[in-house]
Amino acid sequence: MVVKNNEFLQISGDFNMTYVLGLTGGIASGKSTVSNYLYEQGAVVIDADIVSRQVVRPEAKGLLALVSEFGKQIQNEDGTLNRAALGEIIFNDQKKRDVVNGLLHPLIKEEMLNQVKFAEEKGVDLVVLDIPLLFESKCEQYCDAVLVVDVSPETQKGRLMRRNDFTQKEAQARIDSQMDPAERKKRADFVVNNDASEEQTYQQVDILLEDILN
Repeated sequence: MVVKNNEFLQISGDFNMTYVLGLTGGIASGKSTVSNYLYEQGAVVIDADIVSRQVVRPEAKGLLALVSEFGKQIQNEDGTLNRAALGEIIFNDQKKRDVVNGLLHPLIKEEMLNQVKFAEEKGVDLVVLDIPLLFESKCEQYCDAVLVVDVSPETQKGRLMRRNDFTQKEAQARIDSQMDPAERKKRADFVVNNDASEEQTYQQVDILLEDILN
């Protein structure tokens, strides 16, 4: 059964011992750097990208739903999802992309709920929900607070160009397709600037951890 949002909220309201911190940021902001550091400090990190792959494993609900909708052409011979084939189907077709999101997003949220609940039952102090499009998917409602990793436009564009071998135009187009950074920061409870060294970023995270856990 797919868990409804109000059911998630009812359960998440019982997380008395576990602090749930949402983590998000723009592309090439260095969110993974912060996520990895939080993990090293003992947090349980639930990565939405990893969960999204789990729900489309062979025989998983997500893959079965996609095959039912789009046919076996989106499966490889070994039963795994053929991402290239699915990409061709939904490319430049917002309606079909919405169908995919409508099928998978509830399953992703359900699995993340299960993992948060399991961590709470184990007495974990801090759970991090690492979600690239946290605000866009309205997942802030599941968090005690949200941490945004911020970076200057110049640094962000430079990192993206180096990492993905993009031109300036390609990098800017990717950045422009996301939520405005000012809006993201406005909706955050905490903001960590990741323009400088990793050590300086870690120092900011340490202050945050002391604040929320003490």
